[in-house]
Amino acid sequence: MSDPTVPPARLLTAFNTVLYLDAAKGELRHGPHNSSPANVLLVAAERSSGGAWKGQLTCQVGDVLKPMIRLPDQTMTLSDSNGVDPAALPSVFELVPLERGLLALRSDALFLSAIPDGRVLLRAAVCSTWELFIASESWCTEGVTVHGSNWRSAEAHFDKGRIQSFIVHPTLRAKANAHPKGKKVLVYGYTKWSHGRVYYDLARRLHSYGYTIDIIDWQETHTSYIAQLLPYYDFYLTALDGVRTLLDRYSIPYEQIIAISHHEFDMRMLIECKGIEVFDKFAGYGVVSEYLYSASVMRGISRIPKVVPLGIDYQSFFSALPEQLTTVGYATSMSVTTYGVEWKRGALAEAATLQAGLAFKVAGSTASQISFHDMPEFYRSVDAVLSSSINESGPLSVMEGAAAGRLVIGTPVGHFPLKAYQGGGILAPIEDEKFKAFTASTLRYYKENTSAFVDKCHATREAARQFDWQYSLGDWIDLIDPPPQTRTHAMIGGQFPAPRDLEAAHTDDLKSNRDQPTVSSTPLPIHVINLDRSVSRWNLYKQRNRHLLRNTLRFSAFDGTSLDRAALIKEGIIGEDCTYLPGSLGCALSHITLWKKAVENNHAITVFEDDVYSSPDFIARSQEILSRAPAGWDIIKWAFNFDPLFVWLELGFSKAKLEFYSRRPQSVESLIDYSRSSRSLTRISHSFGLMSYSITPNGARLLLENCLPIKKRTIPFPGTGVVIDDTGIDCAMCAVYSSMQAFVCMPPLVFSDDEQQSIREEADRTSGSMVS
Repeated sequence: MSDPTVPPARLLTAFNTVLYLDAAKGELRHGPHNSSPANVLLVAAERSSGGAWKGQLTCQVGDVLKPMIRLPDQTMTLSDSNGVDPAALPSVFELVPLERGLLALRSDALFLSAIPDGRVLLRAAVCSTWELFIASESWCTEGVTVHGSNWRSAEAHFDKGRIQSFIVHPTLRAKANAHPKGKKVLVYGYTKWSHGRVYYDLARRLHSYGYTIDIIDWQETHTSYIAQLLPYYDFYLTALDGVRTLLDRYSIPYEQIIAISHHEFDMRMLIECKGIEVFDKFAGYGVVSEYLYSASVMRGISRIPKVVPLGIDYQSFFSALPEQLTTVGYATSMSVTTYGVEWKRGALAEAATLQAGLAFKVAGSTASQISFHDMPEFYRSVDAVLSSSINESGPLSVMEGAAAGRLVIGTPVGHFPLKAYQGGGILAPIEDEKFKAFTASTLRYYKENTSAFVDKCHATREAARQFDWQYSLGDWIDLIDPPPQTRTHAMIGGQFPAPRDLEAAHTDDLKSNRDQPTVSSTPLPIHVINLDRSVSRWNLYKQRNRHLLRNTLRFSAFDGTSLDRAALIKEGIIGEDCTYLPGSLGCALSHITLWKKAVENNHAITVFEDDVYSSPDFIARSQEILSRAPAGWDIIKWAFNFDPLFVWLELGFSKAKLEFYSRRPQSVESLIDYSRSSRSLTRISHSFGLMSYSITPNGARLLLENCLPIKKRTIPFPGTGVVIDDTGIDCAMCAVYSSMQAFVCMPPLVFSDDEQQSIREEADRTSGSMVS
């Protein structure tokens, strides 16, 4: 039953121990890496519907891998051991990918547990710390989940708090010796509060792009094992405050350090300690806001920093709107003084709140901190959030409070002027008395005008969608793993990198580290979505696309009028508030199922809807374009809606909104004329229509992770003033394209058939409302 094409994996536990079979007791146990035989391997069995694997635990006996089976006492032993029923089948585990490379193994609704006393038992109904494993092979954490929905939505079976709070120790990662596709980065930093939140989010998000990000606490000493880590990690990322320790105590080379500035003071400290020329020696140098970019230049640092904006996990903080203003929150230190300047001024925020007749609530303190994982609950306990600092990198709290739909007021420091301009809050004067007067007056207004308060909170929450990590993660990827054209850093007054040509700008590689999806000389299979009852449409497709029939596979589309919404909610496909009408829901489920197929088979596919006709040389031209597509492409749209809709492009040097006019009638004959035209790929931010596209397993995985569950929401197009309702799966995809390697082919290779009526639109129109 095992898959011989996938290498077996060793498993390490959260206790930094390895699984092994105790020969004397004949049972599965775990023990220290250096004194245990490590004779147990996980072998792949088959892939599940969501792309995750199933596998078996085996013990290596000589050259043979013998499968293991669960006994009635919850222990695991060899299936051919004495006393085991010969007819009993070996235990098969569902591999549940969690986050940051963590893995759980489940069989018969129970999780495998590494008990602190050394036993390994299949008995836990809930996955917590004892049920966490790290595998030596990356295939173990591939896929969405076993059932196609995110594990976070199955709260009854997963202790989300403990899983998220578990820090993967770097020695554990190094012992697993996994070799991801991307770079391996060890963060040396503060593991709590805002810094901890940023590092946690980066580790979780970047893992899905093939990177490994781990952290060690700079408040602890790591001398005893730091040398073991040097051969494993590619880079060491730290705030400027941590550079001196990495260099002097741990002897980390300059060329392996990626240094991040979070405020002006850390620049001054490092310059005083190591000299201004130190910035030229780092592997990478970044700042978290444009404000700090300016500060770096004005301090005379010749190296141009990379702006790596902070982001938030929008869904984690999204909350119901407050109904009235009664409590004001403050989510940072009440007072911090550096170089004689008090730049954290919590007393000002408290004074303004009390002056407005409101309650003031602080989220812990430097001495008594709450976990950053508990911050969403803090924001839900208040109605407004204040920031009163003189100097900040962010602050992060204004973005988190905005995502929670709270009234946000802050001083014009760090990135907040930009966030406020984007609708994420209200700017207050920075001078003490002016801040108090303005903030107290603003709080009083919204306290007394409930309707205006709720409207403002709603607008703030919607604006905060563009603060999600998906819009800034690409900059962090470029800092950690810059494209080849920018690996030699630019110097002010020195030689800047040569500008890339327009074609390269169109196809700028967001994830330059990822392998090019395999595109062989054999064309990708074309899956044509067609309803069983739409025989005439299928016949017309075959008539108009005879040149594609050899590569065409008919996919039986889902009929939205007969879908069981309750079952889809249970599976995590849709939320209870999903407003998709029947035709749109059936269309969405058809595309989603094909995405799962791409993930499950680990192979790129092409998807057509049945009301299209394609260029006569589609096979040859699409193959040629795919062969020169940027490494790591996720999705390429061969067709798109352009009448009367627009396409929003990412040109590298600028973004653009492309408007079409004087559209000519399209036909099979007209496509012959276009076949002589040269085609190019242009990166998109937003585009409608799913008539024809090719998608890789990674692209499908990103869409599954970010589009599901389908629920009632609005989707902003950052920087455009456009906000749309999510009424169809192509709308949901518009929220994800910016964080993908998504392209359109210009001119299109495929056109929609205007002579045929859309069955999706017809089903939506005739139903009039959602089906239950």
